[in-house]
Amino acid sequence: MTIADLAAVVVHHRSYQTLGATLAALVAGGVAPDRLLVVDNSEEPGRRTEVEKLLPPGAQAIYCDNAGYGAAVNRGAAWHEENTQGWRYLLVATHETTPEGDCLAVLRSTLAEDPGTAVAGPVLVTGDDGKTFWSQGGYLTKVLGLPRHHGHLAVRSENRTTDGPHPVAWLDGAFLMFRRGILSRHPIDETYFLYMEETDHHQTLRRHGWKVTVNPQAFAWQHSNGVPPFYLTRNIQIFHAKHGSRFQAQASAPYLFARSVARDLIKHHRAATLGPMLAGLRSGRPLAAAARAKEPGGVVIVNPLGGALAHYTQALHQHVLAAGIGARVRALDEPSVSGQHRLTWLLEYLELLGSEGWYRRGRSVRPRILLTWPVLGFWDLFLVKVLCGGSSWVVYHDPDPLVRSVGSGRAASALMSKMRGRPETLVHSQAAAEAMRGKGFTNGLTVVPHPVVPHSSKQPFVGPDEHDPSRRPRVRVLGQFKRDRDLDLLVALARRLGTSYDFEIIGRGWPPVEGWRVDARFVPEDELNHVIAGSAVILIPYKRFFQSGIAIRALEHAVPVVGRAETSLGDLFGPQSPLLVSGNSGPDNDVQAWCRAIEFAVEHGQAEASTAAAAFHRQAAREWALLVAR
Repeated sequence: MTIADLAAVVVHHRSYQTLGATLAALVAGGVAPDRLLVVDNSEEPGRRTEVEKLLPPGAQAIYCDNAGYGAAVNRGAAWHEENTQGWRYLLVATHETTPEGDCLAVLRSTLAEDPGTAVAGPVLVTGDDGKTFWSQGGYLTKVLGLPRHHGHLAVRSENRTTDGPHPVAWLDGAFLMFRRGILSRHPIDETYFLYMEETDHHQTLRRHGWKVTVNPQAFAWQHSNGVPPFYLTRNIQIFHAKHGSRFQAQASAPYLFARSVARDLIKHHRAATLGPMLAGLRSGRPLAAAARAKEPGGVVIVNPLGGALAHYTQALHQHVLAAGIGARVRALDEPSVSGQHRLTWLLEYLELLGSEGWYRRGRSVRPRILLTWPVLGFWDLFLVKVLCGGSSWVVYHDPDPLVRSVGSGRAASALMSKMRGRPETLVHSQAAAEAMRGKGFTNGLTVVPHPVVPHSSKQPFVGPDEHDPSRRPRVRVLGQFKRDRDLDLLVALARRLGTSYDFEIIGRGWPPVEGWRVDARFVPEDELNHVIAGSAVILIPYKRFFQSGIAIRALEHAVPVVGRAETSLGDLFGPQSPLLVSGNSGPDNDVQAWCRAIEFAVEHGQAEASTAAAAFHRQAAREWALLVAR
């Protein structure tokens, strides 16, 4: 069955005996022949007729100089952008790789179901019988940052895995499916010519906030001729100049050379690889220096809570780019998402700060670091200053945390508030600013609006019953339980309005609440949009808070929010908005005011929220532009 929105590029270099089988397998797997392009860099004009004879009817070939794999892929992607209509996904394959079964359909679904994934790949198998794993996605070693395959050369099991798609550090370039536009905005670096260009490319995508995903339900067969020794030592230097630490840039190539020497001594012979490896060492140094010099300045957004702050970081990234400032994202998934030990996460966080700050200090234009969450509370100001410099920013969402956290005590705040040349501290509300001033942070403190993406009239899909006119409007509370949630208020609202509305709480750690249906679980990112869009009203029933990410998300969907006027919600809607409740009345009058606000929100709140969303986005964009440009 043909996949209607798929185009394909096959990179061919002097492998006429395998090209025909690869093209036939791609067509059988779902590529329409008229969307199949062969980019031939064989530089053998006399054999082009052989390529033409292997093309399925309707497929095309273009011929170019051999500037390497990356150049061929870039050329093929640009050709499709100019000449092919109606495609959304681009398959890139090398001349000897063939998909198994429904591989293409599975990869296409992987991209379609996760808008955050830029490129998806299958599990690669090899050998005459296809019973040996070549790659189940790639990773980088901890110390030297060398690329390695998960499951390399393991025996393939007869039992099909039940694992779903998951992010990896990189994918083998033999068989990849890209979202349209990725290769236009982020072309492959053609400096490499051969080996590691896909590893480099995927680190670049990840630095810009994209995911690189392997799907264990998809399989493709490939044959590899190994890595030419010259490019092994040459390219690892270029790679670490762009993505690694100072230590990795200095040590990785000599380590590879020394390892090869040691192997030859053990085998009691002199290998022919040592000369090319030594030449690669010499050749890579100036190229690495050039790559390091070309690294942009701008802003690096460091997000150590890749799961919880994914949407926040996306909105922040858009604000910085809209200001005309170059920006990229470096993210780590927190232990609750990645499953790794907290200490491992902390060490990776320190390594990330060091690689983006200290390692890049020798460059003429250094990026400024914007830390979205301080892992160690106020102690992060010292870490960021030492590793990244005092011209960085650290965002404090909860200056006085509702739960006990590392680095939030008096000693940390007293010492860090007196530190000279510390990074600038950012908060998102006047209440948070007052809390920071109370801890001694009077200098270098800026209030900047919470990042927000513009409201779109295009709403995400919600369940068929979400907007059913026959059912009662849904009033929801979202987010995890904290001790400052006003449970008495929620019970009182359900007693007063329970016959008119459906009251639901969705969030981790909530206890039973009378009159409310409680779903005490974590809501993943893709579901959260649907839950918000399917709500009539979102309540923010805090007694005290500095800002609400849920309120921002609701604003982006023009879903009305009801909460207290004396909080950051007043910055979103204006303190006089009928959606907000003043805290100056007695308990009974207070409940009545909440009821009136909910009733207004159900009847008229969407227009109020839509107007507020447009105004707040303009304000946020303007103030973030002023901040990052100074």
